[in-house]
Amino acid sequence: MENEVKMLLSTNLYEDIKRIAESDISFSALKNKTVLITSAGELLGFYLVCAVLINNDLYDTNTKVVAVDSDDSLFKKYGKLTHRNDIDFIVSKDFSNLTASADFVIHTKIPDREIEIRNIIQFIRDNNAVSVISSDCSVYGDVFNGKDSISESDMGYCDCNAPESHSVQLMRMFEDSAKVAAKNYNLDIKFTRMSQVFGCREYGNNSGYIRIFNDVANHKDIEIERKDGELRGYIYVTDAAAALFKVLFDGEPSEVYNISAGYVASDHIIAKYCVKLFEKLELKIVYKEKAGRLSPMEPTIYNLENAKLKAIGFTPEVELQDGIVRALKIIYENKK
Repeated sequence: MENEVKMLLSTNLYEDIKRIAESDISFSALKNKTVLITSAGELLGFYLVCAVLINNDLYDTNTKVVAVDSDDSLFKKYGKLTHRNDIDFIVSKDFSNLTASADFVIHTKIPDREIEIRNIIQFIRDNNAVSVISSDCSVYGDVFNGKDSISESDMGYCDCNAPESHSVQLMRMFEDSAKVAAKNYNLDIKFTRMSQVFGCREYGNNSGYIRIFNDVANHKDIEIERKDGELRGYIYVTDAAAALFKVLFDGEPSEVYNISAGYVASDHIIAKYCVKLFEKLELKIVYKEKAGRLSPMEPTIYNLENAKLKAIGFTPEVELQDGIVRALKIIYENKK
């Protein structure tokens, strides 16, 4: 077929996403159904959408995808995939114009405003859609649990007067509003809290690991801005996407699941791996600020426990070093 995903993506990117479509996940639940995926133009959303399209190509699942994003550059990002008959694109800044219907909803977008929360929940209610709503791991706030990891039952301090806590408050409001709607209207909504997702690209963002990958791809010495002690949990994008599908199909309604690979890293650690894994490039790490260590008085790092995720039959497969190699192979291939 002229518009098969395999023909329109670079080889390494296609093979990476195909691993999701070929994983042990009940994609048969999507047969002849429609799934709406938000933030479809960003790293995780792109992988989710393309995994469904690849599943259609390989197994004739006949799933319709409604890809939603707030930016009309969405069309450029998908290129000739926009010509396919099994995908529709909607540009919406607040989900007020979701005229499509859907049997499933995967909501990956952290809301910026309360109206977005109300609109997406109303869409789920109107369609009685089986849904998964994902929050960033920062939803936990500052947790002091005396452990080296955070479970779904933890919830830490959030300074309501601090401007930087605005997104945390919105995520908590989003979860609470969805849980109330699920109870009142008997909706099948699951919740996930996501570790830092990493991979080959993330549009409109050039911080952290993305800047490091760009330096490596451009054969430049790696500049590090963050302190060595700033650790957080990471998960490779294929594992993150597959886990969202797993929770969507097999998770319990109204339950919360951490999406985590079980390992932590800092910018410094990722940079050191890049230097080691691509030693032929003879790269060096350049420190823009003095490396430091976390104080024992600091809150628990965002290392999310994943026991509940494993209990429903999903175990992440991609280790940090493997993910780095995969991502940079795709970046190099796309540059060529």
